[in-house]
Amino acid sequence: MPRRLANLVLFAAITTLLASGIVAWLLPDAAAETLYVAHRVAGVALVLALVWKYAIARRSLRRRGVRGSGVWIGLATAGLTVVAASLGIAWTAGLVSFDRPFSYSALNLHVIAGLALGALVVAHALARGESRPALVTLAGRRAALRGLALLAASFVATAALDRFALARRDSGSRHAGSFTGNAFPVTIWSLDSVPNIDVQSWRLRVSRANARPVELSYSDLALFPRSEASVVLDCTGGWWSEQRWSGVSLIDLLARCGMSEAATRVEVISVTGHRWTFDRSEAEQALLATHVGGEPLSAGHGYPLRLVAPSLRGFLWIKWVGEVVAA
Repeated sequence: MPRRLANLVLFAAITTLLASGIVAWLLPDAAAETLYVAHRVAGVALVLALVWKYAIARRSLRRRGVRGSGVWIGLATAGLTVVAASLGIAWTAGLVSFDRPFSYSALNLHVIAGLALGALVVAHALARGESRPALVTLAGRRAALRGLALLAASFVATAALDRFALARRDSGSRHAGSFTGNAFPVTIWSLDSVPNIDVQSWRLRVSRANARPVELSYSDLALFPRSEASVVLDCTGGWWSEQRWSGVSLIDLLARCGMSEAATRVEVISVTGHRWTFDRSEAEQALLATHVGGEPLSAGHGYPLRLVAPSLRGFLWIKWVGEVVAA
């Protein structure tokens, strides 16, 4: 395979991996299924294309040596590619998980390596970018057949890996115990420390357009109608757990506090500053939970109040909620 074509294939695979991985985090489970498949296929394609790239890189190093910053950027890119791909394969095969062999999830390490790889690929392309041969000369029958063969092999290998992989959700997450109250993993999306909240002085601030904010205490929330639901929490750290959550319906609370019927967005803000904006349809399904499995939320799980957002990934389940804004 021509060197430029091999580089373009690798660039396409890495771009697909980054786009599918990041966008899938933001979408509901059902909408992200195709992206999960695309991510796995692109990962296999990357590994297969590295066979061609290895032969090209070896010839280049023999000819040029290791002089020049571009070569070192290329070597760093190769190293990160091996790390990211190895972690992805090991995760699929069940050799690593969210709690082994490190206390920090191996899937998070895979994500970090992938993001760093994306930055290095851009730097490598700027340092060693090619303009020859012209793209039009690469778009021949032979190149098309090679591309189709690579794509077909990637689909076949992905299907085989999926068949023999250990049980997991489409997102790649593995089961971490269900219906266990607070006894499921504690992870914090933005690396915040668990805040020390005095529930007696804590208030939930509810803000609406053109109206004075309403402040509710923990005991005030107990006066609202209770809602319960069994919902799966799928964490980006690579684990999932189904629990019985109870608390106050987010949309009901906003309605009772005077939210306008014209409001289309709801922002939920943690006392740590972590925040996310949801559209109205997502807010209508959400719960502001005070309990899990009949137990008050533990501090690590968001006490006194956390968002439960069905079908959305765990980093959107805002913990330690301090304010809700309807707009």
